[in-house]
Amino acid sequence: MPNKIITSSYHKAIICMVLAYISIALMGVFVKYASDELPASEILFSRFLIGFVFLLPFMIRDGDFRVEMRQWPFLVIRNLAGIGSMLCTFYAIKYLPLSISILLLNTSALFVPVLLFLLRTRTPLKVIACSVLGFIGVAIILLTDHHGEVEPYYIFVALGGATLAAMAFISLQELNKHNSPKNIVFYFHLLGAILLPLFFMAQWTLPTAHGLFMLLLVGGFGLIFQLLLTRAFKYAPANVITPFAFTGVIFSSICDWLFWQNVPTVHFWLGSLVIIVSVSLLARLRGQGKTKA
Repeated sequence: MPNKIITSSYHKAIICMVLAYISIALMGVFVKYASDELPASEILFSRFLIGFVFLLPFMIRDGDFRVEMRQWPFLVIRNLAGIGSMLCTFYAIKYLPLSISILLLNTSALFVPVLLFLLRTRTPLKVIACSVLGFIGVAIILLTDHHGEVEPYYIFVALGGATLAAMAFISLQELNKHNSPKNIVFYFHLLGAILLPLFFMAQWTLPTAHGLFMLLLVGGFGLIFQLLLTRAFKYAPANVITPFAFTGVIFSSICDWLFWQNVPTVHFWLGSLVIIVSVSLLARLRGQGKTKA
């Protein structure tokens, strides 16, 4: 009976993960369309604002706005790195095929061991080897001739976003020890909704009806992604479901083909396969490490 319950939970987790990354692919489509008339910071603001408005009633109902301030360095890094990561990703989506943008965002898992190593945290050699394998996959995509359609600069912007996402993830692991996930997500959306207008409002323009509709869709699908992802991690551990994050690459590739007639190259799929294998191995090693601990 327990095995059946675990299997059922894992199935639910996988379904939530796949639906989450369908949502992130669709969000990317609307980010790309909104980018035709609006800057990335304004588009990102819509996602933060909609998430904040959705979460606020639940925070008021529970009356739990407390944050463990002894962890303020991790709180600052998580929020600033997370906002910077999303800003880089939204900016890259405008100039890169959607499939490449989503794929490079998912390489954040490769940067975690590298950052931990640089911070002089004990990192097993096989974990570093998996990260190196993943970066070989990135190089395969980076060095591919894209017929002038892809500028390396924007690939490095996307990789910068993945690096910042890895920094946010490391800080998030520490914050989760003493703070509820709901509080962490709420303050992330709150700070994003406050900081983006402070630094970027001078660049913003009044959206047209079409632009406003795109912004609502970006915020809506971004929120759906967040809720489904949270639900997936409730049903199963990260080492089980992390590989399914790459279903977003498949869905975004389909969107690239349907909306912009961009057909991914053989090199793209080869590099993607190498990255998926390396991230899957990293997730398994992470799960084994927790089991031993």
